[in-house]
Amino acid sequence: MSKNTKFLVLFLVLALNACIFNNDDDKPKSYLFVEQFTQTDGVLISGPEPPSMQIDFPTYRYDSGLRTLNGIIDFEINKDLRFIYGSGTCLSGTAGGGCGTGLTGVYEMPFEQGAFEMLKIEEDGMIRFIYEDEVFSLGVNEEHAVVTSYMDTTDMDGVNSISEITSTHTISNFGFINEEDVFPWEW
Repeated sequence: MSKNTKFLVLFLVLALNACIFNNDDDKPKSYLFVEQFTQTDGVLISGPEPPSMQIDFPTYRYDSGLRTLNGIIDFEINKDLRFIYGSGTCLSGTAGGGCGTGLTGVYEMPFEQGAFEMLKIEEDGMIRFIYEDEVFSLGVNEEHAVVTSYMDTTDMDGVNSISEITSTHTISNFGFINEEDVFPWEW
């Protein structure tokens, strides 16, 4: 075998090994979990108790101690998944009762949902986003909260029912969750 042929064979073997052993599919997968959650509470100030809206369909649960996510996963978990977005609302007091939540798999950026727009995810998990026309950054395990409050008056058969309604809108960056720690609920 000539010197050039030996070199060519050696080069091809090394190149083939690099392809086999440098496979990104072998890396453990993890996905960033970002949540936008609103808690709305109502406190009766005066008058009779107003009628209240009831919601009830929580579809996921995140355990920060175990770093596990359980829920209805109706999206594909694959290499194209950029992050998992959780959203939810809970009502209490005169604002209503119950919680409703949902998970979304996000494959393309930017991602927009209501007043929230995800712009960028850094390798370390830092996120950059717009919320209500302001740009923010959140590191892993950080949150941004906005509290709004107003007085709500409802006519109850000629008598005013007045409640103070307070909403806390929180965006949380829970960081990366390993793929094996994302569990679909089984029915």
